[in-house]
Amino acid sequence: MAQWLDILREKNDLAEQLSEKIPRFLAYEALTLDQATRLHLFLENHAEEMRRLAEEIGAVDLVDALHEAANALDTIFSDLAAAAALKLAELRQKETRTDAPQEPKLVYN
Repeated sequence: MAQWLDILREKNDLAEQLSEKIPRFLAYEALTLDQATRLHLFLENHAEEMRRLAEEIGAVDLVDALHEAANALDTIFSDLAAAAALKLAELRQKETRTDAPQEPKLVYN
């Protein structure tokens, strides 16, 4: 059980830090599509890891509080990943608009 507690503490510390920093990072005007993509994948990986951990904790029938903590951390990482996904979609749309061929402008003499 100590191993689970250590993992949950570590993930909780990370979640607290990211919950503070990610919104500011996503609001950064110069955020690139590549950065947003990597951030989204990073957060999705942590969310998936927490889902697996919650399943493992549930399977070994440990204290409910551990299972609840793992699920809460999954929610935090999933919410952060969703915010990154929205920003990623916004940047992709912006890139598509700027990459689209421009309509020729008619000039009347």
